[in-house]
Amino acid sequence: MKKTNYDLVILFSGGADSIMLGDLASQMNKKPLYLMIDYGQLHKQELTYAVDFLTKQNQIQHSQTIKIENLSIDSGLTGDGVQESYEDVNSFYVPSRNLMFISIAASIAENNGIDTIWYGANYSDRINIFPDCYQEWVVKVNKLLELNGSKKIKLEAPLLGLTKESVLAYLDGRGYDMDKIFSGYGDLEK
Repeated sequence: MKKTNYDLVILFSGGADSIMLGDLASQMNKKPLYLMIDYGQLHKQELTYAVDFLTKQNQIQHSQTIKIENLSIDSGLTGDGVQESYEDVNSFYVPSRNLMFISIAASIAENNGIDTIWYGANYSDRINIFPDCYQEWVVKVNKLLELNGSKKIKLEAPLLGLTKESVLAYLDGRGYDMDKIFSGYGDLEK
């Protein structure tokens, strides 16, 4: 395990939630490693916004992009953009997406001596039926992370008590250019 100057991995999409996480980390004097994941999502502009944002914030050198290829998952965000197979979840649900992302982040965190991962699940994600955006899910993933590696790593979702509207209002109040933030899933490339 190598030791870096980072004390936090932020799963970073370029959306409002991950930008707020970066802002909170800065206010708390944390040094995040921003992790972007290209998983074949149809909303490719998400990654463009993320790179542009980190570049403008002089943080791109503190980021890493991982590409997951050939993920042939049918969902509203991957494959052909049609999700018909899964019941009682949002149409944009991608099976185990956040679990995959957390696994990658945990591997990178352990390798770099980092003990905390943040991801941008918020209360609106819960009420919109994304099962991997529930506090109960975070608790259970943390139990798994306790058993998983040579270093204890914890997963945190600091925005779980906030609605998307609260996140957007926070960013607007902090002076972020809302036109430069990708929020939601936008136009999908089909």
